[in-house]
Amino acid sequence: MQDTLLSPYWYRISSLHPRLRQHVHVRMQTTRGQAWYVLHNQATGRFHRVNAQAYELVGRLDGRFTVDEIWQVLLGHLGDDAPSQHDVIRILGQLTDAGLVQAEVTPDVRQMLAVDEQRSQREQRSRLNPLSFRLGLFNPSSLLERSQPLVRVLFMPWVAMLWFLLVSLACVAAVLNLKDILPYAQLNFLSPAFLAMAWVVYPILKGLHEMGHAMALRKHGCEVPEVGVNFFLFVPMPYVDASASNRLVNRWHRVQISAAGIAVELALASMALGIWLLVEDGWVRQMAFTTMTIGGLSTLMFNGNPLMKFDGYFVACDALDLPNLSNRSTRAFAQLMRGAAMRILRMDAPVENQVIHGTDRLERWALWSYAPLSWLYRIGVTVLMVMWASEKSSWLGMGILVWSLWTLVLAPTRAWLDQLMQSPGFDRVRGRAMAGAGFVVSGLVAVAALVPMPSSMVVEGLVWLPEHAQVRAASDGQVDTVWVRSGQRVSAGQAVVSVHDPELLTRQAVLQAQIDSLENELHGTYTTEPLRMKNAQEALVRDRAAMAQLDKDLSRQVLRAGVSGEFVMSRQEDLDQHQVNRGELLAYVLADEPSVIRAVVPERSVDAVRHRVKSLSVVLDEQPGKVWPAKMISEVPGASERLPSAALGDRSGGRVPTDGTDTDGLRPTEPQFVIDLLLEGRIPRTGGLARVRIDLTPQPLLATVTQSARQLFLKHFSDVKG
Repeated sequence: MQDTLLSPYWYRISSLHPRLRQHVHVRMQTTRGQAWYVLHNQATGRFHRVNAQAYELVGRLDGRFTVDEIWQVLLGHLGDDAPSQHDVIRILGQLTDAGLVQAEVTPDVRQMLAVDEQRSQREQRSRLNPLSFRLGLFNPSSLLERSQPLVRVLFMPWVAMLWFLLVSLACVAAVLNLKDILPYAQLNFLSPAFLAMAWVVYPILKGLHEMGHAMALRKHGCEVPEVGVNFFLFVPMPYVDASASNRLVNRWHRVQISAAGIAVELALASMALGIWLLVEDGWVRQMAFTTMTIGGLSTLMFNGNPLMKFDGYFVACDALDLPNLSNRSTRAFAQLMRGAAMRILRMDAPVENQVIHGTDRLERWALWSYAPLSWLYRIGVTVLMVMWASEKSSWLGMGILVWSLWTLVLAPTRAWLDQLMQSPGFDRVRGRAMAGAGFVVSGLVAVAALVPMPSSMVVEGLVWLPEHAQVRAASDGQVDTVWVRSGQRVSAGQAVVSVHDPELLTRQAVLQAQIDSLENELHGTYTTEPLRMKNAQEALVRDRAAMAQLDKDLSRQVLRAGVSGEFVMSRQEDLDQHQVNRGELLAYVLADEPSVIRAVVPERSVDAVRHRVKSLSVVLDEQPGKVWPAKMISEVPGASERLPSAALGDRSGGRVPTDGTDTDGLRPTEPQFVIDLLLEGRIPRTGGLARVRIDLTPQPLLATVTQSARQLFLKHFSDVKG
C-alpha cells in the first residue's frame, strides 16, 4: 500500500471500463487458510496468482463499470484496507503487461511490442545460455491418450505400496553392502567408461522421468502441450511442460505430479542396485552402477533437493503450502537488503520495504532463509562443477566460472542496484552512494592486492618403495625355493628367493660341452695346424666369455635382500613353483627407516611447490583419520608424460585424470612433476594411495588469480603449433 491515497495520474485511467480478456480463466486456490486466485492466460499458457485483496479489484473488471466506480466501491467495502489509487494503477499496469485485461482505449501498440520484445529477449537469453538451454520437440497429447489404460494401472494404491517396498529394500541393501559399493564407486565413478555410459543412460533415465510427470498430469486431467530437451552442460535432458498443474485446486495433486519423476528415478535406481549386486563384472554391471548413481545422486543433489528449483522444490512448495517460495524469498531478501542500504544512505524507505510478510512463523522463516540457503547451495555445486571441469579442460573450467559469477553474483547485484537507484529519494543521496560504492570497491581491490591469503593444494601420491628394497626376478624362470617367510627379519645380502630356469642350465651344459671340445681341438692342433688352432682359440675365448655371463645370470637366480628389514611377500603359498618373468616384483623389504611417498604435481602448480612450500602433510587412504608430517627430499626436474604407477590414474582407483586412449592407464591428461616426500615414521605396507596436502606461504588473492591466468594462457599458446 502506498502512503498516499490519491495519485496525480488517476485522471488517465479513471474513466476506462477494463475487463478480463475472454481467454483468461480464473480458479481459486486456498493457501495456508487464505484464498488466492490463479489467472490462466490460455493464449500464452502462463499462470498469474493474485491474493484475495487484489482480487477484490480484479474480480470486478467486467467492462460494465469505470475504474473510478470500482475504486469507490472498494473504499466503501474495504475501508482502510482498500487499495490506494497508486495500487490500482500498478495492478492494472501489471495485468495489462501480462495481456490479461482490455479496455475501450486503443492499446499502446509500441508499449505492447516493447513488453513482448523484452519477454522474447529474456527467453532468448535463457536459450542461448551455453550451460543450459532448451529445445521444444512435439505435443505428446495423442501419445498420452493412447496410454490411458497404463496410467490408470500405475496410479493404483497397490503400485504405490510396491514402489515403497522396492525403494525400502534397496535402501537396506545399499547400507548392508556399503563396504562393496564404496570401493567399486571409488574405482569407477567418473572414469572414462562411466562417463561414456552416462551419456547413453542419462537421457533414457530422464526420458522415463519426464514420462512419469506426463502420466501424472494426464491422470489429473491436465494437458501436456510440449515435450522437449534441455541441454545442461551439453548433456541432453528431456522435459515436459507441466505448467498446467498450476490450475489444480488440490495441492496434493500438484505434489503427486511433481513427485512422479522422482519416484520413477528412485524405482529405476533401486532395480539397478539389485542387478549390480547379482551380476558379475562386465558392461551390464557397469550400466547398473551408472543407473543407480545417476538415479540416486541426481535425486539427492539436484532433482529431489528443495534448494534447487527442480521437482523437489515444487514438491516442498505444495506440501508445505508455500507457493512461489523462491521468487517471494528472493524479493523479500532483496527488499531486506535494499532497506538496509536505504538506512545506511539515510533514505526514507517505504513501510512495505521494511517488512517481510508471512502469515505464520513457518512462512516467515521460509521467506527469510530460502533465498540465501539456495544461493549458498548453488555456489557449492558450482564450485564442484568448476573443479571437475578444470580437470578435463582449463578453458571449460574458466568458462563455467565466468558464467557462474555472472549468473550467481554479478547479475543479481546489478538488478538489486537498479532497484535501489530507482527508489524515491535516491537522487538526493546519489553523490553519497557513489562515494560509498567507490570506497567499498577500492577497499576490496586493496584487500585482494595487498592482504596475504592462506592457500594450499592437494596432490596425489602413493607409498613408494626404493629400488634397492624391491626383490625382482633377474631372469625368466620358476620359483624354486623361498628361503624366508613373510614377516621375518632379514639382513642386507641374505638370500630370500631362488629362481630355477631350466633353459639356463641346458645352455650351460651345451656351452660347457663346446668348451671341452674346443680345448681338445686346441691341444690336437697345437703344432700341426696353426690356422685351425687360431680359430679354436678365438672360439674358446668367445665361449668362455659367454659361460662367464651365464654363470653370472645363474648366480643372480638367488635373489638377495638389498637392505636390512622386514621381509614382506604377498601370497607366499601361491608363489612356490610359480612361473615369473624378468623384472617381476616378487617381494620387498621394509627397511628400518621412514617411508617414502612419491607424489605427482600438475605442471600448472609446480612453480608454487618449488618456491612457496610452507609445510607438507600426508593422509593415507587406508588410514583417513591420521595425518603424517612429511618433508620433500627430491624432485624430478622435468615434467613426465607417464605416471610412476597406474594406481595413481583414475582408471585404477587413483584420482589423476588419464588419457582414455592409453591402454596402460599411465599417460596423464596433463604433464606431471614427480616429487618424493619422507614421512616422519614407517608405514607397514607399501603401494597404498595417499593425498598430500601442500600448505603454501600466504599470497594476495590478486597475485594468485594473475598467476593462474598467466599459466592458462601460456599453456594455451604452448599447445599452438606453428
